[in-house]
Amino acid sequence: MHTLLKHLYVHRVLYAGIAIHILFYISVLFTGWFDVFFTGAALHVGAKGIDYYQVPRGAWAFFHGGSLTGVPLPDGSIYGKEFYSNSNVYHPYFTITVGSLLSAFPAAQSPYFWLGIKFVLTMLVVIYLYRSFRGHRYVEWGIFLLLTNFSVYLELEAWQFHYVLNLFFLLMLISIAKNQSRIWGGFYYALSLLVKPIGILFIPILLIKRRWPVVVVGILIFLVCTFSFWLNGSGLYYIDNLKSNLLDHNKYGPNQIIALNAFLQYSPLTNWPAPVYQIIQYAALLLAVGIGALHSTSIYKAIFLMVAYYLCFYDLVFEYQWSTLAIICAICLILVPEFQTRWSRICLILINLPGCFILFVLLHNGITSDPKFGLLPSDTVWEWMVVSKVVPLLLLCISVCAGDPRRIAQQCRSLWTRSHKVTDLRHLFGEPRHEEQPQPS
Repeated sequence: MHTLLKHLYVHRVLYAGIAIHILFYISVLFTGWFDVFFTGAALHVGAKGIDYYQVPRGAWAFFHGGSLTGVPLPDGSIYGKEFYSNSNVYHPYFTITVGSLLSAFPAAQSPYFWLGIKFVLTMLVVIYLYRSFRGHRYVEWGIFLLLTNFSVYLELEAWQFHYVLNLFFLLMLISIAKNQSRIWGGFYYALSLLVKPIGILFIPILLIKRRWPVVVVGILIFLVCTFSFWLNGSGLYYIDNLKSNLLDHNKYGPNQIIALNAFLQYSPLTNWPAPVYQIIQYAALLLAVGIGALHSTSIYKAIFLMVAYYLCFYDLVFEYQWSTLAIICAICLILVPEFQTRWSRICLILINLPGCFILFVLLHNGITSDPKFGLLPSDTVWEWMVVSKVVPLLLLCISVCAGDPRRIAQQCRSLWTRSHKVTDLRHLFGEPRHEEQPQPS
């Protein structure tokens, strides 16, 4: 008994993270304890499964001679007819592989089967992560961040598929850290693209850090998995949606979009001309890539900066998508010294916490209780919600990049010194310099 208690005490951070994660599932399945931290819109109150059913519905329709978009068959039959769902926008390959599994269950039970799969996979990944980095000082704290991020809870409660993207990101980063075959890294990268093509942002970083085999393998697998569906026309809906998201810059804001870009465009404090927002966005992208390109910047920190850019400036960032930070921050805390400072660790804890919505609920200020859609924030409350999510992220970026200006200055001085040496070497082979003659007195 004493040995067991000692073991639990030594690994208290790890087991605390697992316990909190189990509480997340208890809340999702039975009690709803943590729902109060989120808006009714984020929880999909009144439209439960609006994002979930598009995948099994699309797969079911495809195997019954219909479209992968999940529209009803000519006779009106459809999977989960009693549930409202958006039209399917996921990749055809992802829709068929995951959707065919989920559609094998009754529509009312399949979301809970999906939650069970998530829990089992999470525990397996935690074991794999712990065994991979057991000798690192912050491995248990990294797992704690991974399991206790409140955006992870929202992803579970809203029955989302963003978890799969996070899973493949994590496996890709572990593969890179363990110097496994680049084929495996490219395979995980390709699978992440098949869920959501957010990983496109990583291409410049992977190339700069000489991980081009990961990019080549990932892009080739993605193209092969996409080409056949494009060729027979069944995947045109995905191509059209992909082009729309990449090329069209629509303006989204209250009350579900949680991004700095949305705040800047909707806040009365920043009523600027449209080009100003684009200048800020492109400057942030160049800064993220520039810092990531430094020789002294680890690939994990560089990918973190690209994820931070995505969360701040992509048009359609919902709060559950902030769960990706749990994955990236966990790996960075384990492997990157800049994330292990006291200030960075404080920022990491703040990122894990929910936004400030609960404060306005407790104060009964700026909150509307809709009988169908739950608790909804006013525009002012939404602005504070965005601030409460973005500020800790920006503070963490500042903390981990605080030493980069000095390193940039050192590299510039080194480059300047080398350029002078090259100039001096050129004079050995060029015309002799004219020595300055002393002036007669």
